[in-house]
Amino acid sequence: SSDLWRCGRSGSAVSERQTNREGEGERKRRAAEGLFGTVRESGAMGGSQSAHSTSGGGSEGYHIHGVQDDSPAQKAGLEPFFDFILTVGNTRLNRENDTLKDLLKANVEKAVKLEVYSMKVAKVREVEVVPSNMWGGQGLLGASVRFCSFQGAHEHVWHVLNIEPNSPADLAGLTPHTDYIVGADQVMQESEDFYNLIELYEGKPLKLLVYNSELDKCREIAVTPNGAWGGEGSLGCGIGYGYLHRIPCFPPGPEETKPDLSPPPAAAAPAPA
Repeated sequence: SSDLWRCGRSGSAVSERQTNREGEGERKRRAAEGLFGTVRESGAMGGSQSAHSTSGGGSEGYHIHGVQDDSPAQKAGLEPFFDFILTVGNTRLNRENDTLKDLLKANVEKAVKLEVYSMKVAKVREVEVVPSNMWGGQGLLGASVRFCSFQGAHEHVWHVLNIEPNSPADLAGLTPHTDYIVGADQVMQESEDFYNLIELYEGKPLKLLVYNSELDKCREIAVTPNGAWGGEGSLGCGIGYGYLHRIPCFPPGPEETKPDLSPPPAAAAPAPA
């Protein structure tokens, strides 16, 4: 089931006394006040799902966020949000350290094989990339990465619902029902993280990574939250979060579609790579 939150426009912070008295659920509702026109939040259904894992390597990798145009990452077919780099050559990247950076530097202007896990199809594929400092952009890959687990990463999406005409969401080019906000400059791993980010950027441009399910493509947009735009909320759009609002292209569940990765030889800060 889904609870409908009709957001007001006060946007006032919740005091510790209010939080203690009203409980966690009411705190979440108040934290979202003034940020959107409508917020729908659905709880998870059924039992907890088992983690995707790779044999001998756990469920961690380097999550691809932004991919620059005409970069080595784009030419290799790496997808923002969906892809995790698991190996470079025969080296498994199961720890957060300088291994990825060092291996890219060691293979500048040379083709190197990556094993990449895709959340979209729950499979591992092999791609070939040529790290370069001559392609005209930032980094050897031209992609922003962050080391994290791909367990449950597909849950951290915010579904764009109805959009009011001439609202900040409308002016930013968001598309109702087929757009999903999947990333920002800051890490978002809970429903409140996005709402807090919107409040923090009131009156300032905020870059968001958005996936469109109709086009099957990610794009970057800039939206400027504005509680005084003339309508309801700071964005003027409905936002859905939770089980009922996840991207519809994912496989049924990790128990049925575990990635198959043979353990490569063991080997020893998220930033533009």
